[in-house]
Amino acid sequence: MFEPSQSGPWKSAHDKEGAHYNTFGCRDGDGMASLRKFFPDGVANDINFALFSTSGVHGTYGTIEEAEADMARGCKNEDGDEITPHVTFLIVQPRIVCLRYGNCEPKIAEDIAFLKTLRETSWKAVANIGRATDA
Repeated sequence: MFEPSQSGPWKSAHDKEGAHYNTFGCRDGDGMASLRKFFPDGVANDINFALFSTSGVHGTYGTIEEAEADMARGCKNEDGDEITPHVTFLIVQPRIVCLRYGNCEPKIAEDIAFLKTLRETSWKAVANIGRATDA
């Protein structure tokens, strides 16, 4: 369960080892692959879920739908300039009090579908945290 302060695309914001009570950032170009590795089927649960368009110091307020629209325009903005669609994310691991943040750069329709599934299942997971489960 030990995690070094830098592992693959993740780097501790505090240069602290171990995932418990830590915050990790991810490089932009690694965001989609990192999300897919963390959530292989795009499904969140109560111990690992994601929030999107979180901005802060690590990115934009762009939504999944805005990235989808950018892709539909051929990755050009309204002025015709080349752009890379970005969506910020925050992975929350409440049981170990760990946050992971970054930007993802969706490139294909399957990336958008994956992000929408992850967003929907994350909302459901968060809504059920702390509620009694069926026996």
